[in-house]
Amino acid sequence: MPKGMQKTSWLLYGFAAFFISLFGYIYYTYETTRSEIMENIDTKLLNAAVSVKHILGDDYHNIVNAGLPISSAIYKDKSRALSEYAKQMQLAYVYAMVLRDGKVYFSASSYTQKDQNNGRVTQFLDAYPEATELNKEAFFSTEPVFEVSKDQWGYFKSIFVTFVDDNGHTYITGADITISDLNQQLQHSVTRAMITGCFFFFIAALIAGLYFLQLKRSLSTDARTGFANHVALEYYIKKTTKHRMELAVIAINELEDISSFYGTEVSDKVMANLLSYFQSRMPSEGFVYRLATNKIALLRTHSDERNIDDVINAFNYAIPALKEPYIYVSLYAGIATGNKLMLIENAHVALQQAKLNNQRIVRYENVFKQVEEKFRSNVTLAKEVKEAFDNNRIVPYFQAVYNNQSKQIDHYQCLARMASATGRIHAPDYFMMVLKRSRMDGLLRRTMFTRCIEQFRKTNVRWSINITAQDILDPSLSEFLELQLRRYPQPHNIIFQFYERDAIAYFSEVKTFINTLKNKGAQVIINEFGAGFSNLPHIRKLEIDGLKLDKGLVSQIHTNTDNYLFIENLVKYAQQLKLDVIAEQVDNEQIADALARAGVTLMQGSHFAPPTPYIH
Repeated sequence: MPKGMQKTSWLLYGFAAFFISLFGYIYYTYETTRSEIMENIDTKLLNAAVSVKHILGDDYHNIVNAGLPISSAIYKDKSRALSEYAKQMQLAYVYAMVLRDGKVYFSASSYTQKDQNNGRVTQFLDAYPEATELNKEAFFSTEPVFEVSKDQWGYFKSIFVTFVDDNGHTYITGADITISDLNQQLQHSVTRAMITGCFFFFIAALIAGLYFLQLKRSLSTDARTGFANHVALEYYIKKTTKHRMELAVIAINELEDISSFYGTEVSDKVMANLLSYFQSRMPSEGFVYRLATNKIALLRTHSDERNIDDVINAFNYAIPALKEPYIYVSLYAGIATGNKLMLIENAHVALQQAKLNNQRIVRYENVFKQVEEKFRSNVTLAKEVKEAFDNNRIVPYFQAVYNNQSKQIDHYQCLARMASATGRIHAPDYFMMVLKRSRMDGLLRRTMFTRCIEQFRKTNVRWSINITAQDILDPSLSEFLELQLRRYPQPHNIIFQFYERDAIAYFSEVKTFINTLKNKGAQVIINEFGAGFSNLPHIRKLEIDGLKLDKGLVSQIHTNTDNYLFIENLVKYAQQLKLDVIAEQVDNEQIADALARAGVTLMQGSHFAPPTPYIH
């Protein structure tokens, strides 16, 4: 073959290779772009459908599925909110549906300006006769359902997400995007990709081969330790075909302190040693990543035999992570298992719970179950407490305070109890947190004070009741207490107990209220004295009549010499100031004898008498 023909042939081959590569690149770009757009659209539809539930609120479908009507004003407000959200998200419609007798109805829906102009705004429980079988099947699906369909409103790609209300009835939320909008996005993106691909093909071809590997490595590798970083983890999770994996996120507690004291070079050495340690103990298909300055990630598939828990628990705090200098570390770990889309986020949630609960390892599935059970329990308990108030089942119990010297009852303390519908009696520990969260603690104080006044009004018996700083900071409650005190025939028989922590934190407010009580003739003592503040000279400025010792001090007086000496000296000091000293939670004879030796005469506890619904 002549030499010129050879050059022409190679040129033709070169052009052919170029155009093949170009078209291959354009086709690849088209498919990649299309895939990403479709993935983004699906994610956008999913997020929108889930958001419908939050826009409508948890109680909305409880009402709808219970067969109760939704007012026109509420429905219009919800429709307006959904319409604004659909417009903001650039979607055609967002809505919610219910299934009744095999037919689909709209429980809420957005609308467009065109719908308003044409008078086609969807109303509450409008039937949807165009519902497809796939639409109906979505009510029984545990996964989001995608569908492409055509109806009187247009040609859409839709998503349906199933939810269950508090009564166990299902409903779905959905979102639509028009196919024309979708095709327009695809066409625009592909056209732009083709132009960009043609323009930059030669430049990309020249530098890609040399630069790609280095770029990929620098982006996905932690420069200080050489281990894969969070970019590599996210990329692997996104691209892998394995949908169920196990991920542990480990936080090294002391690393920030190490970095600030020794410098980042030493802290990086510590992390490198820890990464190597975990890598050597991970199964063959496991991976180790450095997520952040003080975080490590361990990833494994379910085909691996060794559990991540075992790898983490095998880490020994007593072995130094670095020997020059000697550095020891501890760690917390959160573990998540399941769908890869939420794997990283769920592992971080579990890690936060591990830190809060001071546990080495917490699994996300356990956190979710505990939180869900706690929420259900709190709602049930709040309802039970409200019913107890409504049905006069909040009752006082009375525990005698004995004078161990005279062998007589000095007074009774009034203690709140809640009687359940079945007659079971609950102590405050059972319901007090709900009272505080529901702001019903003031109602408890009113109820208790009223019931105690009814009990003791016609007697000459002395009695005491607890008062908190929140009670006196509530103007209506403090006025109520003052009014009842003025009407009581023998106010000197009433003893108000203030907690020591409240007396310190709200000193001026407590002092003012105590003066009011004292002017009415009542007595005042400080409760739980010795729990942490124990500043008697400061407390004495409140002009109190006595002290009630902290339960922790009393329960250990017979076994703890320091407690005994503290109480003995306190009693002597209180006698000089003419203050009564009361010990509660006296549960056995050993405690009572030790208190008597220390000089305490007034005692309260199960050793003498338990709380009862009546007085002796």
